[in-house]
Amino acid sequence: MAETPLSTESPLPPPQPRWRSLLPAVGVAHAALLLGTSLVCALILSPGLAQQRIPELTAADVGRPFRSGSPYGFKAARDYRLADPQRTEELRQEARARVLPVFDFNPQVLDEVKASVREGFARMREGIAEWEAEQPRARPTDEALKRRKPEEVQAELQQLRVRLAGVRRDFEGRLSPLEDEEFDALAADRFSDAALDGLLQLLERAYPLSSDGATGAVVGSREELAQAGITALMVRPVGSVLERHALAQGVLDVREARAGLERHAAVPGNVLPDATPALRRAVVGLARRQVRPNLAINLAETRARREASAAAVPNQVTVVRRGEKVLGDGELITEAHVARMQGMRAQVDRLDTVQMQLGGAGMAALMLLAAWLFFKAAFTRFRPTRRDGLLLALLLVGSLGMVQVWTAVAEALHDRYPLLPAGALSYAVPISAGALLVRFLLGGEQALFFAAVLAPLASVAQGNSVVFGLYALVGSLVGADRVGRARDRLGIFRAGAWVGVVNALTVLCFALIEGKGGDGDTWWRAGIALGGSALTVPAVVMLLTPLVEAVFGYASDIKLLELANLNHPALKELIVQAPGTYHHSIVMGSMVEAAAEAIGANPLLARSCAYYHDIGKGRNPLYFGENQRGENRHDTLAPAMSALIIKRHVTDGLEMARQYRLPRRVADAIPQHHGTRLVGYFFHKAQKELEGREGAPPLDEAAYRYPGPRPQFREAALVMLADAAEAASRSLAEQNRENLEALVQKLFNGILADGQLDECDLTLKDLSLVARAFVSALEGIYHARPVYPPGAGVVPRPGEPPTLHLAPRADERRSSGS
Repeated sequence: MAETPLSTESPLPPPQPRWRSLLPAVGVAHAALLLGTSLVCALILSPGLAQQRIPELTAADVGRPFRSGSPYGFKAARDYRLADPQRTEELRQEARARVLPVFDFNPQVLDEVKASVREGFARMREGIAEWEAEQPRARPTDEALKRRKPEEVQAELQQLRVRLAGVRRDFEGRLSPLEDEEFDALAADRFSDAALDGLLQLLERAYPLSSDGATGAVVGSREELAQAGITALMVRPVGSVLERHALAQGVLDVREARAGLERHAAVPGNVLPDATPALRRAVVGLARRQVRPNLAINLAETRARREASAAAVPNQVTVVRRGEKVLGDGELITEAHVARMQGMRAQVDRLDTVQMQLGGAGMAALMLLAAWLFFKAAFTRFRPTRRDGLLLALLLVGSLGMVQVWTAVAEALHDRYPLLPAGALSYAVPISAGALLVRFLLGGEQALFFAAVLAPLASVAQGNSVVFGLYALVGSLVGADRVGRARDRLGIFRAGAWVGVVNALTVLCFALIEGKGGDGDTWWRAGIALGGSALTVPAVVMLLTPLVEAVFGYASDIKLLELANLNHPALKELIVQAPGTYHHSIVMGSMVEAAAEAIGANPLLARSCAYYHDIGKGRNPLYFGENQRGENRHDTLAPAMSALIIKRHVTDGLEMARQYRLPRRVADAIPQHHGTRLVGYFFHKAQKELEGREGAPPLDEAAYRYPGPRPQFREAALVMLADAAEAASRSLAEQNRENLEALVQKLFNGILADGQLDECDLTLKDLSLVARAFVSALEGIYHARPVYPPGAGVVPRPGEPPTLHLAPRADERRSSGS
């Protein structure tokens, strides 16, 4: 094999990605990334400049077809709360109608009527007494009155009419007008106590007592109540604060009260049984005319109560939801459309979009910053690099943009196929794909961070839908958990199936909470959530994984499985050029895989890093001890040149990593597995050569140290530890467990004291577990084998007795070169 020309210059530092040179220091870079992500999220969450302009409609447009330029008409770009005066007035009218009319009840009406009747009768009696006193003869007895002739009676009544004309007017003013026949009958009876008692009895029958002994209520006219639509009323006694509810059908009116009075009088023997028919008719007629209502509507109080009830009704608003179709293309414009458009325009000014974008940016920034600070403090393994932050930001923006695009697609499908509910179609968006991709490429802490930020922002993107936010969160968490166990492409689809099942259950649970468990729309939503998530989520992950791996240099477990295949061209070249290094790498792969499983690191990543950590030795294999067969080329070189050659395999390894397009994490392990450790053998050799030489310049230790960087992630640190342990274990005279444990402990202490593990998150507990795993692996490699005697594999011929050959002693083996 032709040797690569050696350079006397110091090896170049590992090449950095171009995008790193564009970013400033870490703190400034993270702040800039936070600001940029927040602004982009604001543009996505708010309607922005691409929203439809609200049409300017006036009364002149009523009756004309609407032309929007869009086949789906005009849709609201945000939520609007529009005043609805028509609905407000309808509700206020309903509130007024619910207030019962207030009727003042005067239970003293009957007493007042009876008092007037008594006073009227008393006044008439006084007038009659005065007339009789003026007569020249004494008042005739009752027998004499009965024996009088009709002519005498009529003459006497005629005199009374003339004499009592003034008293009669006073009587009629107190009570009611009297017919001459009625007056004559009462006058002939001299307005007797019997007639008065009969009259009072009839009045009491007109106002029947209620169940509680109170005077019954009598209203003016039942027809008037019916015309006013009064079926119930509020009865308020005059001078009292107590009120009672009454049905209109349970209240008498004047006509019904008079009819009851007449029915009572028609029963023989009830009223004036010994009186003449004329007198009974006069008493009944006078009683009928005295009945008047004791229940009267209080218009002022009723009006005041109804206006107070109407005033308590708040101004009604119509909520126009984001994405709701306000006016379809070609639809005839109505007054309601004009009112809506004018109300929407009144709520939008030139600062409206800016305010929404500021709110969206603030929301995104708060979510990102709060989650970032918490995860940095709570999770020691949450240490994303700038590259990780950029990927998380792109996935966050992409997921929100996908939600917006899919919402528009769902609305378009709903407009074209009305049977498909737009709300159900929104659940087909693969919102959980981002968290699965982050878990697949970065880790569980980053996936949890991504899900915690995405879910609330996705709910805002869906019109502040809490249901959709929780839907996104639950699906993302379950999917990230299941995809973490995927070791092939089928595992990704299994994770997608889990997401679909959990998303469907989430939809059903929210439907039960809302009392819509049996609604047909609920089953639409659940079915679309199940089928859409189970198919689209793994499809998106499978589609984006190779792209992200190529752009960002990440290695998924599937990619790592491909790298762990020993038929990889880089490993094939290594086994041909440097078989000792190849064997060393394979042994290290077993060691680091066991250690990674013990501490919870990525076993596939650790094994891949171990396989490719020394591929640079294939350029100059004979300068490394595991590939030498007797001759050591360093014997003729100065220690400084030997150290330079040894360190050169790191630079060569990085060049080969770029040649074979190894993932960035695997390539990073090439320089990091040495860190800034000292090339100890040649450093000490150089020191020994300087001993006794006076005036010689001091030895430059930096020339004998690897350029680094130190291990930045746990898998690279495992490769460093395994590299030292596997190489040093070969020098042990006896590789038993005690010696291996002492060796591993010594090496770990030296590496730890040298500060090589300061930049990765390995703990002392992790180092203890790693040491046990290394010792077990090395013990299995160097396990004792039985010594087979010479000829042990020769089958004796038939008839010949078997022979026993003893193994040579150890000193004999050494002398024979075995």
